[in-house]
Amino acid sequence: MRYFQATPHWYWRRCMDAHDEIIAVEAAKADPRAFTPLYTAYHAVIFRFIHRRTNNRDLSADLTQQSFLKALMALPKYESRGLPFRAWLYRIALNELRMHWRKRKETVMDLSWAEVHDLRAEVGVLEADEDLQRLAKCLSRLPAEKARLIELRYIDGLSFTEVGQVLGIAEDAAKMRVHRVLGILRQYLGSRT
Repeated sequence: MRYFQATPHWYWRRCMDAHDEIIAVEAAKADPRAFTPLYTAYHAVIFRFIHRRTNNRDLSADLTQQSFLKALMALPKYESRGLPFRAWLYRIALNELRMHWRKRKETVMDLSWAEVHDLRAEVGVLEADEDLQRLAKCLSRLPAEKARLIELRYIDGLSFTEVGQVLGIAEDAAKMRVHRVLGILRQYLGSRT
């Protein structure tokens, strides 16, 4: 069996545009050995997505590999529907995480200032360590499904369309839910938790 190689996060954004992605998906549907470019393009972002939620490198590697294996096995049934392939991969990875955490009954989210920059600006938090701690505390107060919306949109940088696809809801519903959660976060932050 051939092992896949991962590339840096910035590489897939430059090299896998929508047209190339469609061609790569169709090629992989015809011949599973042609899945390598898709794996190479998206491995790093899916690994980070999972690692941020597990904070365990070995577990993240296992869940990432399992996610790609499930994607490869389900590829013949994949339909683009005008949405990026990576959103479909995020959904598979999220399902793998859910199955893992359902067994363990816990969740983890690892944050850095770089990852929460847009969220910080959106809710009006200053750049100080104590503010990051306050934001993390407020995020931990959110129910898992609400925190997941914030993670996908602001930490993973998905568009509302992609958030909707990952969660199985419409784009407008994703926008509305994210804005409601932002309102809740602003309330939590305003109460000086």
